[in-house]
Amino acid sequence: MGPNTLDVTSIPERYRPSVDNLPGDVQLLAEAVESSFPGMGVPIAMVLSKRFGGSPLYIRKQNGALLKWRNDQIRAMYDGGGITGRQLAWYWQLSQSMIEKILADHG
Repeated sequence: MGPNTLDVTSIPERYRPSVDNLPGDVQLLAEAVESSFPGMGVPIAMVLSKRFGGSPLYIRKQNGALLKWRNDQIRAMYDGGGITGRQLAWYWQLSQSMIEKILADHG
């Protein structure tokens, strides 16, 4: 990149705004990232803002991988023995019927 090109990833930390000083939805993005990746909220939000700023953007939920992992964990715990469907329901905060469905689908 040339010297006149602004690259948000190369901004020294002392020039980065705080999460509280980011505008609107960019602040929400930074807070969400920061909760899982401390110290990364502002730079990642700035990159996303630069790339998508001004455009309408709808972000779909990506639960598929998380649900597959959860369901595989439930199956592994059940197959390992020593735990009932009721205990799994309590542990995963799901209904017993949902646990039964997950076990039936993965059986």
